[in-house]
Amino acid sequence: MTESKKILYILLTIGAIFALPYAGAFIQYGHDFPKTLFIYPAIAPLQKASFNIYIFIMIAVAFLGIVLLYIFPPLFGFKKITSSSNVVRGPLPRWFWINLAIWSLSLILLWGRFEGITWFLKFVDIALWWSFSFMIDGWVYSRTGGKSLWATRPRELMGIAVASILGWMIFEYINFFVHYNWYYPISQQIPSAEFLCYSMLASSAVFPISFEFYSLFNTFDGFKNKYSLGPKIQLPKWLRVSTFMLCLAVLVFMSFYPDEMFFAIWIAPLAMLALLLDGLKIWTPFTLVKQGDWSPLLLIALSWVAAGLCVECWNYFSAAHPDGGLVTTNTFYWAYSVPYVNVAHIFEMPVLGYLGYLPYGIYAGLWWITFAYLLNIPTQFSEKDHRNV
Repeated sequence: MTESKKILYILLTIGAIFALPYAGAFIQYGHDFPKTLFIYPAIAPLQKASFNIYIFIMIAVAFLGIVLLYIFPPLFGFKKITSSSNVVRGPLPRWFWINLAIWSLSLILLWGRFEGITWFLKFVDIALWWSFSFMIDGWVYSRTGGKSLWATRPRELMGIAVASILGWMIFEYINFFVHYNWYYPISQQIPSAEFLCYSMLASSAVFPISFEFYSLFNTFDGFKNKYSLGPKIQLPKWLRVSTFMLCLAVLVFMSFYPDEMFFAIWIAPLAMLALLLDGLKIWTPFTLVKQGDWSPLLLIALSWVAAGLCVECWNYFSAAHPDGGLVTTNTFYWAYSVPYVNVAHIFEMPVLGYLGYLPYGIYAGLWWITFAYLLNIPTQFSEKDHRNV
């Protein structure tokens, strides 16, 4: 297949991710869209389905199965492997310490809820998230003897940042059609255009944090190789095509059944990109699964679980919660409203909601590979031996 055809198929798929939810809403409402459909930022969720014990148990069982996979991979057919590393560890670089200071100051100001500096709090997430990303990068640099994204591939890190903005805005867009799985309860304190601007700047750090955690995980040889001798799985063509078509249908019907398909925001774009790139013979974290190496897939998935716990913690403690209320100076504070399972919160997130961070980590990897391919940007993450770079 020619490169021009590959690019065409990628653009058509991205276009479908944008167009189909809107097409479904148009079929449902015609020209008379409800005023609550396209609110950004949403300050409150629309009414959601109440807690359902059966759905909760089903998702909890899946959650438990994934936890067992990570902790006890032999239960799922993975073989043990021993390895050793000869890499000489080095000291933490200067940028680690500089960003540790920036991160600490930003966190103090965010959690302190100081009056009179609300102008700074509009930017604090940008400083907080990026400084944290550079701290992880410095740790990677130390553990690899001088290799990290910032040290050896700074242009790629900046490219990931740009891709991160677009990748996150896709999620903000699809969030309309599931009636706001997340929302920003005090964002009305600033103009919508200003919120959008700051949100885009802050989201530039979302994917870099994921890739930095992924890089960090790969510096632990025992962890990196723990999932490298697993079952070999290759889906037949009919199943791949059927799954892709099902994702297209799900995107159309999201606005018809926002509660029933609330999970699609994390699954459909990921599955479509994965199946497309596989069909175009472009390397992804799924590629090595055919050979039994699950490490890239499982580690990139875990990257945003680790990142998510951090950012959810920062977000939650930036506010006081008297009697279930909310008092904060953080205009970017977010909260969740998820149907069926909106109980047992860890910070603002329902505990089962963290399951959504696994596909989001994979989505981050796939989106960057797609973005880099479209713009012909060299990236180590589209190479099967990138973990040794």
